[in-house]
Amino acid sequence: MKPLAPEKVSLKAAINLKLALFLHAFRSALLLTGMLALVGLLMKFTHLAGEQVVFGLAMSLLALLFLLQTGLSFVFVFSHPKMAFLGAFSSLAVALSCMTLVFVYENWWGTHLMVILTSPLLLISSGFLLNYFLSGEHRHTTHRKFLYINILSPYLFIALLWLAFLIRHEVRERRTQRVAGQTGLGENGTHFYLSEYCEKAQTFNLAGSFFSGIRRRPDSGPKQTAKPIYDAIATTA
Repeated sequence: MKPLAPEKVSLKAAINLKLALFLHAFRSALLLTGMLALVGLLMKFTHLAGEQVVFGLAMSLLALLFLLQTGLSFVFVFSHPKMAFLGAFSSLAVALSCMTLVFVYENWWGTHLMVILTSPLLLISSGFLLNYFLSGEHRHTTHRKFLYINILSPYLFIALLWLAFLIRHEVRERRTQRVAGQTGLGENGTHFYLSEYCEKAQTFNLAGSFFSGIRRRPDSGPKQTAKPIYDAIATTA
């Protein structure tokens, strides 16, 4: 085999170096955006202000990055064609999954349609990815990094978000049933998420009863002011 000329070798090395630097910067962008999405998820669990904006913006940026990765995967089309097509198909499935999760978490109109459209694509790409792993093909270091970081890690991230949604939904359902039982609503009654307001209502009732006891009636003397206070505390307890 005839060796390459020094000019061609240097040009190939420069292209590989620039490609490696670009992939590193792209992975850093994915990591930072994923961390922002986790912050938005934490804000959703703690009901902080702005949680819809942070989570929706982070997931939209992730969807955009994975759409860009769909085209970026074809840089391996000559060195590893199977990796290129697997990366493009998987990135498209993950991008659609990110947008579907925004619809699911925010409970927007069209959520069921997004789930129906995305689920087959995600399952098929998962099957292709599993088949690729079972084939045991030799992979270059760059290929392994792209496979584990850019393809496999997003699938785990999507699975984590789905698991968090199921846990959050289960917690809210139990809270709704508990509040419905305390307020006398039947199983077929309207579901309200009132748990965070119950403690506030109890606090306001206690405070109102306390101050109404302190307020003295015109026809009562100083010795009668303590009795309504004790009655209010006993009634609230």
